[in-house]
Amino acid sequence: MKFSKLFAFMALVTLFSCSKVTDKCIIKGQLSGGDGDVVVYPYQEVQSMEESDSLSYKAKIVDGKFELELDTELACRSMDIRMGKEFKRYSLFSEPGVITITEKEGELVGEGSALNDEYHEFLNKLNYKAYNKLKYNKTLSAEEQAIVDNYNSTLWSLSKDYSTSIPLSRLFYEKYWSADVDTFNMIIKAFSKDIHASYYIQKMISRRDNQQRVAIGKQAPLFTLKSVDGEDISLEGYRGKYLLVDFWASWCGPCRAGIPNLKEIYKDYKAQGLEILSVSTDTDEKAWLKAVEKEQMPWNQVRDTKSISDSYNITYIPMIFLIDPNGKIIDKGLHGEAIRNRVEEVIAKK
Repeated sequence: MKFSKLFAFMALVTLFSCSKVTDKCIIKGQLSGGDGDVVVYPYQEVQSMEESDSLSYKAKIVDGKFELELDTELACRSMDIRMGKEFKRYSLFSEPGVITITEKEGELVGEGSALNDEYHEFLNKLNYKAYNKLKYNKTLSAEEQAIVDNYNSTLWSLSKDYSTSIPLSRLFYEKYWSADVDTFNMIIKAFSKDIHASYYIQKMISRRDNQQRVAIGKQAPLFTLKSVDGEDISLEGYRGKYLLVDFWASWCGPCRAGIPNLKEIYKDYKAQGLEILSVSTDTDEKAWLKAVEKEQMPWNQVRDTKSISDSYNITYIPMIFLIDPNGKIIDKGLHGEAIRNRVEEVIAKK
């Protein structure tokens, strides 16, 4: 009897121990000797260095060894390792279990995770290193264009055989982060419904839905935000006026470069019923207030503290919406002289 009770107790201890390992993501480092630091950055989209720092995981490397316990979101994270003057970066696809980080031929390698293995196999098939160096280039040689074209075609080809792959969905999300509704629909349809609840598919579904919500011809989503003076400024309060809603930030060079143009448009059309509302996406309130003071914009200034930019599907700034007196979106994505031309066109129709 004592033996059976002991056996049962040990079985429970073993079961509990296993569950502790499998319901956490443990990262263990077994590197060449030396001390240093390791940081695993957030998979989430962040708005500031402070937010990134608060969501990061950090540990000391002692004699080449470290251990980190992450949350268990199935997502890609960037890992930085610094030992003395040596710096290395690794893309880690996390999942519950233990992932061991070692070095092979001078490169960091993760072992023990099926999803991480799958993710890096895709990177190799896509020639991701070469593509990553080119993806933001505006001009490409014939050889470079071939690399980009091959990346795109291979990505879509992989979706036919790996429709249940969460790592592959991450690569689609990275590539088509600001896609249009039709492209998002194609991507979502390409993946099995079995993974539609996963992080990256959900992000794409959300972006598609927000795109549809703020399509031209739709009613602009209502919001209320605090002004520089702490006053509640509501979108609904602009009914009866044509309104330019300018999403910007203090750190955005193109945003601030466009302010003189907006001032001229405001001066020329205010008497004819035009208003402007600037919505800052700054997370740093002091930086926002400093920029507002310097720019001296003669219209209401509010800061997005309620994720309004998500509701408006803001994937880049500056982003300007033109809203009619009934609160309907009549244009968006306006820049430069196109802003004046569109304002003149709609006001002339009054």
